[in-house]
Amino acid sequence: METRINIKGTSQGLIIDLGPGDWSGLMTELAARLQQTASFFKGGRVALRVGPRQLTARQLENVGHLLQQHQMSLWAVLSDSSETQQAATSLGLETALATGERPAWQSQREGLLDEANAILVRRTLRSGQTVHYPGHVVVIGDVNPGAEIIAGGDVVVWGRLRGTVHAGAEGDDSAVVCALVLNPTQLRIGRHIARSPAESDAPNAENLLPEIAFVQDGQIVAESWGKR
Repeated sequence: METRINIKGTSQGLIIDLGPGDWSGLMTELAARLQQTASFFKGGRVALRVGPRQLTARQLENVGHLLQQHQMSLWAVLSDSSETQQAATSLGLETALATGERPAWQSQREGLLDEANAILVRRTLRSGQTVHYPGHVVVIGDVNPGAEIIAGGDVVVWGRLRGTVHAGAEGDDSAVVCALVLNPTQLRIGRHIARSPAESDAPNAENLLPEIAFVQDGQIVAESWGKR
C-alpha cells in the first residue's frame, strides 16, 4: 500500500509530509504511525507539510494536540494555501523553514541520504560494509556481524544492531546508541568501550526490547529505550 505520510529529520527538526486523501483518514494513519514509533520521535519538534490543502485553525490545533500526546510539538505548517498559512499564523506557527537548509542528496556508492548533520541509511549493512560519518547516523535496517558504523554523533538503528559501532568517535562521551535489538559485537561511545558478551552470555534476540546505550559514571550502560 502506498505510504501517504512521510517523516524525515532535518537540522531544524522533523518534517511530516501529508499526501493526498481525506483529512480524517490521514489523521488516523498519522496517529497509528506515531503510536508505532513513539520512542523514536519523542521530544521532536515538527513542521507539517500539507501542500495545497486548505486547513482551518481548529484542524491545525487538533494536529498539535495529537503530537503533544506523543511528547512532540508543532512549530511550523508549510502550505501553498494562503488560507492555511493564515490559520497557522493565527496560532503563532511558522509558515516557512529557515533559509540555508542543505538539500538532500543520494550517494550511489553508499546509499546514504544526507540531511544537514545526519545521514540516513535505508538498507541492511552486511559483513564488510562500513559507514563512517562525522555527524549522526540513522540506519533503517539491520547491522550484521562484520559491519561497522563510526559516527561523530549518535547512532540509531531501526533494526538489529549486531555489528561494531562507535558513536561520538571524535571524543564525544555524550553520544548515544539506540537500536530495536541492541546486541553489538563491539560498542564504543567516545573514549569508552563495552565488553562484547561471550556467545553463551549473549541474550536471546527474541526476548530483547529496544534499548539505548550511553556513558554513565565512566562506563557504558544500556536501558530500555524511552526511560531516559
